[in-house]
Amino acid sequence: MGKFKVNNIVLVYFCVSWLIGILIIILVILKTQDDFVYDLLFLSAFNLIINLFSIILLFVLYYVFPENKTEFINSVILLFFNFPMLFVLYIFTMML
Repeated sequence: MGKFKVNNIVLVYFCVSWLIGILIIILVILKTQDDFVYDLLFLSAFNLIINLFSIILLFVLYYVFPENKTEFINSVILLFFNFPMLFVLYIFTMML
């Protein structure tokens, strides 16, 4: 099996968004009612918009640069799993 090639920028973006998601989960579990939690929730909502735009952009780049098709498709697959906040928002609303 070959190496799973992913765009480095997409990989860093994926890791940062999941770290924000994990931080929100921890703060919700600790029942922190802080402005920081709401700021992170805003960032995660903004992250959703950026993520959708990135997926569309990678689909466009897939056809523009045929030499990197594997990397672009793998990056799109990785971004499809980049929705940690949908799960966190569900938990957050269930706790209220």
